[in-house]
Amino acid sequence: MDAPFQTEFSIYLADRPGELAGFLEAAAAAGITFSAIAVADSNGRGCVRLLGRPEERLRELCESMVESGAGPVLESPVVVVPMATGQGFMREISTKLALAGVNVQYAYLAPPENGSPTRCVLRVDNPDAALKAIESIAR
Repeated sequence: MDAPFQTEFSIYLADRPGELAGFLEAAAAAGITFSAIAVADSNGRGCVRLLGRPEERLRELCESMVESGAGPVLESPVVVVPMATGQGFMREISTKLALAGVNVQYAYLAPPENGSPTRCVLRVDNPDAALKAIESIAR
C-alpha cells in the first residue's frame, strides 16, 4: 500500500475577497504546484491547508505571507491514503482508526493526480499507528 506521510502547510489568511486568489497567484509565480487544497473558516479567518511541491518554496512563500500580515503558518505531518472505489471507504478507515485508538483531527479529499486515484488526507494524533491500522484496507 502506498500511504505516504507528507507535510501539510496550513496558513491563516484574512477573511476577505482576494486573499486566497493572491496567495495562489504568488504560488504559481513561485513555481509551486498543489496536489491538495482545503479551505475552511476558522474564527473569522480563512484556514488554507495545502500539499504542494517543491516543499521548500511553499515554506518560503508561507513565511513571506506572515511577514505581510497573514498567519500563523503550521506544518503538520499527514497520512495520504489512496481511496478504494465504492461506498463505505471513509467509514472503514475511521472504524479501523478508532479501534487502534487513533484520533482523526480532520480529513479531506485530494483529486486524482498523475493517474493515481482520489486520495484521502488525514491529520491524526498518531500517524505511525494510523498507517499500521489502515494498511489492510487501503487498496
